[in-house]
Amino acid sequence: MPFDGTDYQILSPATHMLIDGRRRVQTGWSQRIMRQRGSVCMIGSLTITDYEVFAVAEQLILEAIHELGYAHSSVVAFNDDPCRTKEQVLEVYDLAIASSTSRMTTQYHWQYPELIAA
Repeated sequence: MPFDGTDYQILSPATHMLIDGRRRVQTGWSQRIMRQRGSVCMIGSLTITDYEVFAVAEQLILEAIHELGYAHSSVVAFNDDPCRTKEQVLEVYDLAIASSTSRMTTQYHWQYPELIAA
């Protein structure tokens, strides 16, 4: 519960999409094909119910790719690089998820400055 002393965090729809996508990649990762026999690529792992949320999630992934020092111009190019490993893909997801939660916290506090003093 929000006020029972436990850690409570509000997650954005994009964060939920990234967490679900990471879980799918952990189960099975593929290259050069969106979905095949239970495995998915990075884009194929994202369940798109709202294109705007998808666009935010994709941008967070691309920013994480660049932050980790990769020069790929798209998520697909990163995923399909012949030298890519599943561990690198999961590392990108972890950074994108962390980035999305920190942005949500910053945005939340910015909208409600009275919470900062609490």
